[in-house]
Amino acid sequence: MRQQISILLSGEDQLNHDVAYAPKALPHERYLIGDSFALGSVLHTNPSNQVQLCIEPVHLHATRDHLVLLPLSELSIPPDEIMILMEEANTIFGEEEIIPISRGPNAWVYAANAYQSLYTHSVTQATGRNIDWWLPKDTVVSGLAKRWRRIQNEIQMRWHIHPINEAREAQGLPRINSVWIYGIGKATDITYSPELTNATQIISDHPWMISIAAQLGIPLLRSQTVQWEQQPSNTFVWLKDIDKQWPRLRQAMLELDLEITLIDFPQGIRKRTLRAKDYRGPAWKFWHKNQPPTWEELQV
Repeated sequence: MRQQISILLSGEDQLNHDVAYAPKALPHERYLIGDSFALGSVLHTNPSNQVQLCIEPVHLHATRDHLVLLPLSELSIPPDEIMILMEEANTIFGEEEIIPISRGPNAWVYAANAYQSLYTHSVTQATGRNIDWWLPKDTVVSGLAKRWRRIQNEIQMRWHIHPINEAREAQGLPRINSVWIYGIGKATDITYSPELTNATQIISDHPWMISIAAQLGIPLLRSQTVQWEQQPSNTFVWLKDIDKQWPRLRQAMLELDLEITLIDFPQGIRKRTLRAKDYRGPAWKFWHKNQPPTWEELQV
């Protein structure tokens, strides 16, 4: 039986000032769990179907005329220190109907029905950019965005004078000086991609995939040293350095009956399926060497 592997590649959004609301997350993030981007419910089991959201500690860097966001994953802070900061933040959240539930990778998950209509953007979408366009916005309920900014400002003031941040500044490290809210939604808002729901195995080193695999009941392999020829059919792959794996994948495709579907987002969703038979010419054309594309060629 032909082995089939689907590979998800990360994508970037182009900022379009002509629209009132940009998409809630990057293309590959939306492809994974749906346009509603209900990441809070993805990262935590939600039997009561309550509204859940993610809050992530971040660093906001001030330039001459705007603020740029750096996510927690780039801030190198010990787990015990970030827990101390978040425990202080939780005293504020608790007063604002934002109830802590659990910790996900880099973000904390909260139950917050009052914030269901707040329009937010993923932290990766705002990373390294002027945050003005990506700040939360009102949709149905007026005043929610303003309410969140007040909460955010209160946390920023408390963290600014916190000994942990004073020590970080003395060491030349960026302060953990703000929080980012995103991933609001219910379990019923999640729409997993067909490649995920049909997968027999997931290979990924992205932290979200631990929760996604658990919720879907699919085995997860996190190792980078993958033996591609030994993977079951309908394997879903999302790896940070898939470009380094590509030479081995190309070779496995040529030597085995391996079918590779690449999913990327140059201008919307694009799927390309590569099969070994497409690169096997007639035996008598021994001079003809039709090779699968290199990684660089795939980027076109």
